[in-house]
Amino acid sequence: MTDTPQVFAILLAAGSGRRVGHTENKLFLDILGRTILERAARRLFLHPRVTQGIVVISEDEKMRVRSLLEVISTEVPLVFVKGGKTRQESAYLGLLQASKMAREKKESRNIALIHDAARCFVSDRIIQDVVDTIVNERVGAAPAITPPDTTRLLDEKGLYVKKTLPRERVALMQTPQGADLDVLLQALEIAKTKDVQATDDLELLIRIGYPVKLVSGEVENMKVTVKEDLPLASFFAESHPHL
Repeated sequence: MTDTPQVFAILLAAGSGRRVGHTENKLFLDILGRTILERAARRLFLHPRVTQGIVVISEDEKMRVRSLLEVISTEVPLVFVKGGKTRQESAYLGLLQASKMAREKKESRNIALIHDAARCFVSDRIIQDVVDTIVNERVGAAPAITPPDTTRLLDEKGLYVKKTLPRERVALMQTPQGADLDVLLQALEIAKTKDVQATDDLELLIRIGYPVKLVSGEVENMKVTVKEDLPLASFFAESHPHL
């Protein structure tokens, strides 16, 4: 048993990823010599604070994912877990695996990070800040950026403007998001019991009253979602080779 917390990094790669406009999963698209999946895995799992990697994947893509990440698995231990029908269910299954491994290793404290595989340019600094915030302040943490444009709240039908929101109080969320493993698992278990669905992990921490703090995100930590994102992703890959 050590005083340094174990950090379980969970990479969510089980979605179909078809909105980008290709017939195959966008995570297998090549960006300057590396797939989106490889880039995301390298950024997340090779960070020095990460002690264990967990990849949540779809059953029919298991062999391909294992093959792509074979080199990374020689540098950090990786476990592959079958994903669920939703992002939230996949995160829950990844956390269950992390909890099982944590019990076996019997460390005094365990941290869990959940990262979207479509965010393939996350920086070392972001991961470090998220982990440090969780460890030092015992809160949930995630990166976020301030919207660059004027932001307005619409009515319930999304037709008319109700008011303008102060940008400094609005956050565009990114990943990795995390907290102490037992707390994050509890939040997702409660959501599962109550059939609550959220778009990200911190929302479920907020729902159970757990404090959440944001760290500075980066524009480069974009989520590749649609085909219009690909030129920008290629630009980041070329202009930031360290990412």
